[in-house]
Amino acid sequence: MLETYKKVISELSLKDGAFRAILDCFARKVFILPSFNDGENVFKCVGDCIFEIILDDAKVWKKCIDAIVNLVKEGAFEVDKDGIRLMAMDPSQISMLSFTMQKSAFSKYEVSEKAKIGLNMENFGKVMGRMRVKEKMVLKYDGKGKLDVTFIADKNTREFKLPLIDVAPGPSKALQIDYTATVKLKGSVMKEILKDAALVSPHVLLVADQGRFKVEATGDSADVDLEFQGGEVDVQLKKTTSAVFSREYLDDITRGCDEDGDVTLHLGAPTQTDPRPKPLKVEYKLGDGAFTFFLAPRIETD
Repeated sequence: MLETYKKVISELSLKDGAFRAILDCFARKVFILPSFNDGENVFKCVGDCIFEIILDDAKVWKKCIDAIVNLVKEGAFEVDKDGIRLMAMDPSQISMLSFTMQKSAFSKYEVSEKAKIGLNMENFGKVMGRMRVKEKMVLKYDGKGKLDVTFIADKNTREFKLPLIDVAPGPSKALQIDYTATVKLKGSVMKEILKDAALVSPHVLLVADQGRFKVEATGDSADVDLEFQGGEVDVQLKKTTSAVFSREYLDDITRGCDEDGDVTLHLGAPTQTDPRPKPLKVEYKLGDGAFTFFLAPRIETD
């Protein structure tokens, strides 16, 4: 019967597009809903696959979701022919993240139309926590309001369904800032810096100077002064730049990075036209997943 449907569909002319769509939906065993667009009857297949994506190593996606959950509780992934993207702000709107994974990262990437997938990230993180070593992950969405997350290993298959949620519109594009200093260091070094600072203060002063990177934290019980020159850090400088940031948010931002991976910090100095401190930009990768974070500076008030 299916082959008969396909034969009929292939012989229809373009003017029979509506009937072609109906038969095509029947052939794929999906429902048909009529809708109207400028007076024309348009048929849409509901229950058909909008996208099916396979990542051979589910562990990579788990690490990406863990990094997102550290900062964002809800968010909407945009899935299109080029890849998967997410832009969101933390609940306090002090920080923002941008995540991308290009289609080349996946062993299968089939997207019939652009989709926005709003999810509770904490729940997504819990599902990814059930991932096992050497499992593949399949993400599938058919337009019915739930994201199918399937883990596959040998002949074993485990499927979870996450309900989609409405997510408030977030930022549409990353900030465009002329940064005056760039500091590159390993994730392990950054994490140790924040552990030292956590002993005394919820805030840190970051300073990029000629050939060196300094971190200072001041508290009621103690002070911490850290300085790095060459070796563990690489500093690219237009001018000496410094600003104070939340140590707790920096910890949330960098907690998910690989210890042996690179973390890049971008600092921006005030200008004559804009004397305010600039947001910190933090970049790192997890496998083929690319992260960019922005963190607002702490501004002293009288």
